[in-house]
Amino acid sequence: MVLLPSLVAGLEPGRIVGRVTVKDAQKHPVVVFVPGLSGRAPRPHAERPAMSQKGRVFIPHVLPVAVGTAVEFRNSDPFKHNIFSPDGERYNLGTWEQGRSRTYTFKRPGVYRQLCNIHPEMLAYIVVLETPYFGLTDKEGNFEIASVPSGKYLLRIWGEKLTKEQLARTFNVVVEEGAPVSIEIDLLR
Repeated sequence: MVLLPSLVAGLEPGRIVGRVTVKDAQKHPVVVFVPGLSGRAPRPHAERPAMSQKGRVFIPHVLPVAVGTAVEFRNSDPFKHNIFSPDGERYNLGTWEQGRSRTYTFKRPGVYRQLCNIHPEMLAYIVVLETPYFGLTDKEGNFEIASVPSGKYLLRIWGEKLTKEQLARTFNVVVEEGAPVSIEIDLLR
Protein backbone atom coordinates (compact mmCIF):
# COMPACT_ATOMS: atom_id res chain seq x y z
CA MET A 1 0.00 0.00 0.00
CA VAL A 2 1.40 3.40 -0.99
CA LEU A 3 0.59 6.10 1.51
CA LEU A 4 1.97 9.39 0.14
CA PRO A 5 4.37 9.11 -2.81
CA SER A 6 5.99 12.24 -4.15
CA LEU A 7 4.70 13.15 -7.57
CA VAL A 8 7.02 16.12 -8.08
CA ALA A 9 9.08 15.63 -11.23
CA GLY A 10 12.82 16.08 -11.06
CA LEU A 11 13.33 14.95 -7.47
CA GLU A 12 16.24 12.64 -6.84
CA PRO A 13 14.96 9.27 -5.68
CA GLY A 14 15.96 7.89 -2.32
CA ARG A 15 16.92 4.39 -1.33
CA ILE A 16 16.04 1.96 1.40
CA VAL A 17 18.90 0.11 3.05
CA GLY A 18 18.57 -2.29 5.90
CA ARG A 19 19.11 -5.58 7.56
CA VAL A 20 16.78 -8.50 8.13
CA THR A 21 17.66 -10.60 11.16
CA VAL A 22 16.45 -14.12 10.55
CA LYS A 23 17.59 -17.61 11.49
CA ASP A 24 20.07 -19.05 8.95
CA ALA A 25 20.32 -15.83 6.90
CA GLN A 26 23.20 -17.35 4.91
CA LYS A 27 21.00 -20.20 3.66
CA HIS A 28 17.65 -18.44 3.41
CA PRO A 29 17.61 -15.01 1.75
CA VAL A 30 14.61 -12.74 2.25
CA VAL A 31 12.94 -10.58 -0.41
CA VAL A 32 12.05 -7.08 0.82
CA PHE A 33 9.66 -5.08 -1.38
CA VAL A 34 7.42 -2.01 -1.60
CA PRO A 35 3.96 -3.31 -2.60
CA GLY A 36 1.64 -1.02 -4.50
CA LEU A 37 4.43 1.22 -5.78
CA SER A 38 4.47 0.86 -9.52
CA GLY A 39 6.76 2.49 -11.99
CA ARG A 40 10.02 1.68 -13.62
CA ALA A 41 12.90 1.58 -11.19
CA PRO A 42 16.35 1.55 -12.75
CA ARG A 43 17.92 -1.82 -12.05
CA PRO A 44 21.57 -1.97 -11.00
CA HIS A 45 22.41 -4.40 -13.83
CA ALA A 46 21.07 -4.04 -17.34
CA GLU A 47 21.49 -7.72 -18.15
CA ARG A 48 18.58 -10.15 -18.05
CA PRO A 49 18.03 -11.90 -14.69
CA ALA A 50 19.29 -15.47 -14.82
CA MET A 51 19.06 -18.68 -12.84
CA SER A 52 21.75 -21.30 -13.47
CA GLN A 53 21.83 -25.01 -12.80
CA LYS A 54 25.26 -25.99 -11.53
CA GLY A 55 26.27 -28.93 -9.36
CA ARG A 56 22.62 -30.03 -9.26
CA VAL A 57 21.73 -26.74 -7.54
CA PHE A 58 19.80 -23.72 -8.79
CA ILE A 59 21.83 -20.50 -8.48
CA PRO A 60 20.58 -18.23 -7.04
CA HIS A 61 18.28 -20.07 -4.66
CA VAL A 62 15.86 -17.10 -4.60
CA LEU A 63 15.42 -14.68 -7.50
CA PRO A 64 13.02 -11.72 -7.18
CA VAL A 65 11.77 -10.12 -10.43
CA ALA A 66 9.01 -7.76 -11.50
CA VAL A 67 5.97 -8.93 -13.49
CA GLY A 68 6.82 -8.94 -17.20
CA THR A 69 10.47 -9.89 -16.65
CA ALA A 70 12.10 -12.51 -18.86
CA VAL A 71 14.39 -14.82 -16.88
CA GLU A 72 17.13 -16.83 -18.56
CA PHE A 73 17.63 -20.39 -17.29
CA ARG A 74 21.16 -21.74 -17.96
CA ASN A 75 22.45 -25.30 -17.75
CA SER A 76 26.06 -25.17 -16.50
CA ASP A 77 26.29 -28.88 -15.67
CA PRO A 78 27.82 -31.54 -17.98
CA PHE A 79 24.48 -33.35 -18.11
CA LYS A 80 20.89 -32.57 -19.03
CA HIS A 81 18.51 -30.57 -16.86
CA ASN A 82 14.86 -29.58 -16.95
CA ILE A 83 12.99 -26.66 -15.41
CA PHE A 84 9.33 -26.61 -14.52
CA SER A 85 7.03 -24.99 -12.00
CA PRO A 86 3.69 -26.34 -10.76
CA ASP A 87 2.79 -22.89 -9.38
CA GLY A 88 0.91 -19.95 -10.87
CA GLU A 89 1.38 -20.03 -14.62
CA ARG A 90 2.56 -23.66 -14.51
CA TYR A 91 5.25 -24.12 -17.11
CA ASN A 92 7.69 -26.77 -18.26
CA LEU A 93 10.63 -25.57 -20.35
CA GLY A 94 11.70 -29.06 -21.36
CA THR A 95 15.14 -30.65 -21.14
CA TRP A 96 18.40 -29.27 -22.50
CA GLU A 97 22.15 -29.86 -22.42
CA GLN A 98 25.14 -28.05 -20.94
CA GLY A 99 25.82 -24.61 -22.35
CA ARG A 100 22.24 -24.12 -23.51
CA SER A 101 19.61 -21.86 -22.01
CA ARG A 102 15.89 -21.21 -22.15
CA THR A 103 13.95 -18.05 -21.35
CA TYR A 104 10.59 -17.58 -19.69
CA THR A 105 8.64 -14.34 -19.20
CA PHE A 106 6.63 -14.12 -15.97
CA LYS A 107 3.23 -12.55 -16.57
CA ARG A 108 1.58 -12.99 -13.15
CA PRO A 109 2.76 -12.21 -9.62
CA GLY A 110 3.43 -15.01 -7.18
CA VAL A 111 6.03 -17.37 -5.78
CA TYR A 112 7.15 -19.97 -8.31
CA ARG A 113 9.01 -23.07 -7.16
CA GLN A 114 11.67 -24.07 -9.69
CA LEU A 115 12.08 -27.82 -10.03
CA CYS A 116 13.99 -30.26 -12.25
CA ASN A 117 12.17 -33.48 -13.15
CA ILE A 118 15.50 -35.24 -13.73
CA HIS A 119 16.94 -34.27 -10.33
CA PRO A 120 14.09 -34.12 -7.77
CA GLU A 121 16.38 -32.78 -5.01
CA MET A 122 16.71 -29.47 -6.88
CA LEU A 123 14.55 -26.58 -5.61
CA ALA A 124 14.66 -22.79 -5.95
CA TYR A 125 12.19 -19.90 -5.97
CA ILE A 126 11.38 -17.06 -8.32
CA VAL A 127 9.36 -14.36 -6.56
CA VAL A 128 7.41 -12.33 -9.14
CA LEU A 129 6.35 -8.95 -7.78
CA GLU A 130 3.96 -6.23 -8.98
CA THR A 131 6.59 -3.62 -8.16
CA PRO A 132 10.10 -2.98 -9.44
CA TYR A 133 11.10 -1.75 -5.97
CA PHE A 134 12.61 -4.74 -4.18
CA GLY A 135 15.81 -6.07 -2.71
CA LEU A 136 17.22 -9.44 -1.66
CA THR A 137 19.21 -9.99 1.50
CA ASP A 138 22.83 -11.07 1.28
CA LYS A 139 24.49 -13.64 3.55
CA GLU A 140 24.60 -11.13 6.42
CA GLY A 141 20.95 -10.14 5.98
CA ASN A 142 21.68 -6.75 4.36
CA PHE A 143 19.58 -5.42 1.49
CA GLU A 144 19.09 -2.30 -0.63
CA ILE A 145 16.14 -1.03 -2.65
CA ALA A 146 17.41 1.65 -5.04
CA SER A 147 15.75 4.60 -6.77
CA VAL A 148 12.65 4.78 -4.56
CA PRO A 149 10.53 7.94 -4.99
CA SER A 150 10.14 10.00 -1.83
CA GLY A 151 7.08 9.12 0.23
CA LYS A 152 5.71 7.00 3.07
CA TYR A 153 5.50 3.27 2.38
CA LEU A 154 4.83 -0.08 3.96
CA LEU A 155 7.49 -2.72 3.28
CA ARG A 156 6.63 -6.40 2.96
CA ILE A 157 8.86 -9.47 3.05
CA TRP A 158 8.97 -12.99 1.64
CA GLY A 159 11.24 -15.89 2.60
CA GLU A 160 10.83 -19.62 2.14
CA LYS A 161 11.27 -20.36 5.85
CA LEU A 162 9.16 -17.49 7.21
CA THR A 163 5.94 -18.23 9.09
CA LYS A 164 2.52 -16.93 8.01
CA GLU A 165 2.69 -14.42 10.86
CA GLN A 166 6.08 -13.14 9.69
CA LEU A 167 4.88 -12.92 6.07
CA ALA A 168 1.84 -10.89 7.17
CA ARG A 169 3.95 -8.23 8.90
CA THR A 170 4.48 -4.80 7.36
CA PHE A 171 7.18 -2.26 8.14
CA ASN A 172 6.76 1.53 7.90
CA VAL A 173 9.40 3.53 6.11
CA VAL A 174 9.69 7.18 5.03
CA VAL A 175 11.88 7.79 1.98
CA GLU A 176 13.23 11.29 1.44
CA GLU A 177 14.54 12.84 -1.73
CA GLY A 178 18.13 11.87 -2.50
CA ALA A 179 18.76 10.23 0.88
CA PRO A 180 19.09 6.68 2.13
CA VAL A 181 16.74 5.52 4.86
CA SER A 182 17.80 2.66 7.11
CA ILE A 183 15.53 0.01 8.61
CA GLU A 184 16.15 -2.99 10.85
CA ILE A 185 13.73 -5.91 10.50
CA ASP A 186 14.19 -8.36 13.37
CA LEU A 187 12.33 -11.62 12.73
CA LEU A 188 13.87 -13.43 15.70
CA ARG A 189 11.59 -11.69 18.22
